[in-house]
Amino acid sequence: MCNNMMKFLGIIFRIFSILYPYKFHLKLLSVRDVCYTMWIKNFLGNVGEHSRICYPCKLGGGGEKCIVIGDNTKIRHNSLLGCYTNYNKQHFSNASITIGTNCDIGRNIHITACNKITIGNGVLTGQYVIISDNSHGGMSKEESLIEPLKRELKSKGEVIIGDNVWIGDKVSILADVHIGSNVIIGANSVVTKDIPDNCIAVGVPAKIIKQL
Repeated sequence: MCNNMMKFLGIIFRIFSILYPYKFHLKLLSVRDVCYTMWIKNFLGNVGEHSRICYPCKLGGGGEKCIVIGDNTKIRHNSLLGCYTNYNKQHFSNASITIGTNCDIGRNIHITACNKITIGNGVLTGQYVIISDNSHGGMSKEESLIEPLKRELKSKGEVIIGDNVWIGDKVSILADVHIGSNVIIGANSVVTKDIPDNCIAVGVPAKIIKQL
C-alpha cells in the first residue's frame, strides 16, 4: 500500500513539474525580489539603479537611512544589515554602511556597524560572511559579569574593503580592518589586520600567502 502511494505521488509531482517547471519558478522568484526591492529601498538611504535586495532582508539598529547601496548591486537572500545609530542608551551619530556598484553580496550575510563600513565596487562575497566594526563590550572582568546583550557596543575602528575583492564563504571581517583592492580572502578566514592590495589571504587569523 505504501509503495503504491509513493508511486501515485511520484506521478502527481511529475505532472506538476511539467505544469510548473523549475525555470518558471525561478522567474517568479525574480519578480518577487524586484517587487521586494521596490518596497524595502524606501527605508534605506539610497539604492542605486538596477540593484536588487532579495527577500528576506532584515534591517536593524535604527540607522536604515545611513545604508547606501550603489548601482547594479545584488544583496542575496537572508541578509542582515544592521546600522546601529541607537543601542540601549548609546547613540552613534556617524554610523554608516556603504556598498559600492556592481557588487554581489552572498546569501546569509551579516553586516553590522555602529561606526563605518565601506565596501568598494565589484566586490563578490560567498555565503555566511560576517562584516562587523563592533563588539559587545571589551575584555575586562567587570564587563564579563554583564549579560552580553546589555554590554555597551564598542568599535575599535571602521572597516574598509577595496574594489574587486573576492571574499569566500564563512569569512569574518572584524573592526579596524582595511582590505585593499584586488584581494582574495579564503573561505573560513578571520580577518583581524589590514590586508594590502593584490594578494591572497587565508587562515585564522588571516595571513597573506601570495602576492598577485
